[in-house]
Amino acid sequence: MLQNNAVRTLQYDSEIRVAQQPSLSEPRVYDSHISITSQPRPEAPRIPLPVPIATVTGSRTLIPLSGYDCLADLPSVHIEQTFELNDALTGVSSENRYVVRSPLGDAIFAANESSTEKNRLLWGAGRPFQMHLLDKTHQEALVFRKKLAMGSMCCQAKSLEIWIPPGNLLGKVVQSPTFMQPEFFIEDESTGQLKFCVEGPVGLGFCCFSLPKDCYFKIHSGGNMRASIDHKWLASKSQYTTNIYFSDAKLTAKERALILGSAFLLEYLFFQTRF
Repeated sequence: MLQNNAVRTLQYDSEIRVAQQPSLSEPRVYDSHISITSQPRPEAPRIPLPVPIATVTGSRTLIPLSGYDCLADLPSVHIEQTFELNDALTGVSSENRYVVRSPLGDAIFAANESSTEKNRLLWGAGRPFQMHLLDKTHQEALVFRKKLAMGSMCCQAKSLEIWIPPGNLLGKVVQSPTFMQPEFFIEDESTGQLKFCVEGPVGLGFCCFSLPKDCYFKIHSGGNMRASIDHKWLASKSQYTTNIYFSDAKLTAKERALILGSAFLLEYLFFQTRF
């Protein structure tokens, strides 16, 4: 996957948290003749999560082999934004950071935005960015990529791509040009088929890019309710959270990852404070 300096090294105590910056030491340079004695090897398999933090369901313990497998069997996930003191004091937006939690409050992913200061100042919430999600093994599980799309430019469809290591496109979320309510389609990249439809509140229209803070989206396919997303005030923490509830227990980890990507797109399009 694409990596850059905005992706922090993570340490874990009881939850995922941002820690030290990467080392700035210079790479070693060889000035003598080098003989290649072995061929390049394929990428090593992902490090599984330790048993103590594996997901326990019923009488079995699921040890995920890849990052987004952490989402399997979870009834819901909750996205909390980590606010910077610099944002409150200066009013200048920094790269957003989030923690994705399980229903029990355990941190599943740490999400770090990668964007330029110029784009944050000029385009606000409509800016292009990459969102890197790291799991508790310090490995990249998912990457969300969003292109430039302003909320006031109704002729420009907003979209977000969901990628997985080592550079495979899992699917994408695309806004539908509807006029009565916000609507998005979640597409599976491997089959090219429409997986889910995401529908927001009725009567707000396609051009509305500032929804009420307490908002509800339903996710369905084939006329059946599969999941839902809501943005609510969490009184215990004095902040808003984006919550995903998986109504269909048969949803695969891949489908849950696509729904998680749609929740992040909704977060930027409708619930960021700056245009």
